[in-house]
Amino acid sequence: MLGAFDPVTGALQKWQVSLGYRYQRSDRHFRGTHEEANRTAEGSEVINTLNLVDLGIRYNFTPRASLSIGIPYLYADRSSPIRDDDRVVIDRSIVQAQEIGDVTLTGRYLLWDPASQARGNVQLGLGIKAPTGEHDVVDVRERLGDDGERIRTVETVDQSIQPGDGGWGAIVDLSAFRALGSTGEYALYASGAYLVNPEGTNGTPTFRGRESEAIMSIADQYLFRTGAIAAPASWKGFGVGLGGRIEGVPVHDLFGSSEGFRRPGYAVSVEPSLSWTSGVHSFSLSVPYAVQRNRQRSVPDLLEPGRHGDAAFADYVVLLGYWQRF
Repeated sequence: MLGAFDPVTGALQKWQVSLGYRYQRSDRHFRGTHEEANRTAEGSEVINTLNLVDLGIRYNFTPRASLSIGIPYLYADRSSPIRDDDRVVIDRSIVQAQEIGDVTLTGRYLLWDPASQARGNVQLGLGIKAPTGEHDVVDVRERLGDDGERIRTVETVDQSIQPGDGGWGAIVDLSAFRALGSTGEYALYASGAYLVNPEGTNGTPTFRGRESEAIMSIADQYLFRTGAIAAPASWKGFGVGLGGRIEGVPVHDLFGSSEGFRRPGYAVSVEPSLSWTSGVHSFSLSVPYAVQRNRQRSVPDLLEPGRHGDAAFADYVVLLGYWQRF
């Protein structure tokens, strides 16, 4: 949802089309910052595999003001262990979700005229997130009954692979860069985005045992990045970057209720990147690698002393981007 493939600088062309792709495989379980390595050792880890394609269309009213629409498409599956009476993993149950996600519409404005401030600028953005994605996708889940027979039930898939969250939201983002040196071939950058979801829950059942976690929460999300890039003229359009990144879901939303089931937490990553620009075409590749993961206690967890749910995190994320200006 967050992390739009949208450069900070203005453009002479009126239109820009972008295509972004995100891949991640989450299979390492954490409670707080403690990893439950035994899950991997016994083969009981939950494995989420996520593929997200995001189509972006931007119109530049002026070199400073623009309006962007983002249309995501999610294909994801979740593999969970099937245990016997002795709690030994004997097989796995796999559910899937494949749908259009929640569409976003965001207006952005550069604080200074890029024609006179080419060495640095700040861009502010404000947008809305519409609940266009399905938040109650169902699939067949397998488990063993008391008699050892396989039971197949139709249930809503886990919140982590639902294409949408079921609520209207507001997006606030900020991006900035500053060129270094006399040639401007090196630069610092920073960006942040926060998704405000004021609605509490979306009515979708989780099929979890605790009453406080029976319905899915509509959670806020956040993403912050900072780093440096180098693109000397002798590299003929190529650039490299290195930065830091944190993204996650807060325990408490900024507005409204934070009840219902969610897995709050964050991942801190080192983010190397590679880019190439040729004329009106631009490409990028970044691979954030997690150096810290923290599954925080949710509101239902806080209701019971000592309770702390877990979550599966990825080691790395692959982010690909393409832009074309018209």
